[in-house]
Amino acid sequence: MSDKKELTRKALYNLVWSKPLTRLAKEYAYSDNGLRKICKKHNIPLPKSGYWSKVKFNKKVKKEKLPKGDESIKIELHIRKEGQESINPPNSERAKIKQEIENSELPLVVPDRLSKPDELIIKAREDLKEKEPSTWGTSEGLLSTSSGIINLQVSKSNISRALRFMDAFIKLIKKRGHSIKVTDGTIVVINGENLKIRIREFVKREEINDNGWKRSGYRPTGELSFRLEDTYPEKMWRDGKNSQIETKLSTILATLELKAKENKERRIEREIRHRNWQEQEEIKKALQEKKDSELSKFKELLSMATRWHKAEYLRNFIKELENNDLKLQFQNQVIEDTIQWAKEKADWYDPLIEKEDKLLEDVDRESLTVKSRRNW
Repeated sequence: MSDKKELTRKALYNLVWSKPLTRLAKEYAYSDNGLRKICKKHNIPLPKSGYWSKVKFNKKVKKEKLPKGDESIKIELHIRKEGQESINPPNSERAKIKQEIENSELPLVVPDRLSKPDELIIKAREDLKEKEPSTWGTSEGLLSTSSGIINLQVSKSNISRALRFMDAFIKLIKKRGHSIKVTDGTIVVINGENLKIRIREFVKREEINDNGWKRSGYRPTGELSFRLEDTYPEKMWRDGKNSQIETKLSTILATLELKAKENKERRIEREIRHRNWQEQEEIKKALQEKKDSELSKFKELLSMATRWHKAEYLRNFIKELENNDLKLQFQNQVIEDTIQWAKEKADWYDPLIEKEDKLLEDVDRESLTVKSRRNW
């Protein structure tokens, strides 16, 4: 089988819309970001964020059309081999960082013996002395460091090697100006960005004869892996047939530095989007408050006009009483000063006057009901 595959623009377009880039990155010798750059170069649109989640739950999705282009172009993709690193062009950013690291005087060799180990390595060595191999699940046969210790999961025979590698790695990143801390896992801090790492030995599933009973279990293989966690898919470097992780320090460091840079750029983009969203929300809120205020003022105006109209209606009625020299009865008693009393009540109700009336001071002029006591 050829390790290369030639695709037209349309064929690559159909490929990247058939499954996520993270899955394609396992089939082709490129990172998902590398595939994204190839598509961008050939003007091939990619599914937007959330597309594959909608597909998973059988929700309606929209497939962006392929813009017109030169369909005679052949795009060459390398098939990923087992344990193969992602291909990056010689002028790629990661390649430039890797070359810079290798051309510097940084310590890139893992020694055969521990020499002046870092404090974190000393703690890990002491911690593992008290450990026994796990007998459970996929950690069977491995010793795992405790919480608060750099994250190592290895067999007894690989403890020394894992410690030497991690010591060289810690000294390398510190020499490069970065730092490492142990909180909820082992964290490399690069340019203010946290990257979670660990060392884990591979285990192999096999059938075990346990006192006559056959069961499935796991056996350490001796192969170590260095893993960058909290990424999807998880980035990993492992021992291969022709090389071990000790030879990949510059590659690992270059990848971590590039990942930290990308994370920071994405975080800044998210922060900018969030700030823009907040600004838009504040504009919307201010506009809504203005609308609410405008409506409230209009309602108040309308209410005042209505009350004034009713007050005028009362005054016109009072004039009729005066003109007709009538008497108004109230609670079966003839009130001699009915006219004056009615005028005062009209003035109390009129929004342009609102004359005080002690007997009605607890009455809401709008609803003509007694106010709630908590509002007194």
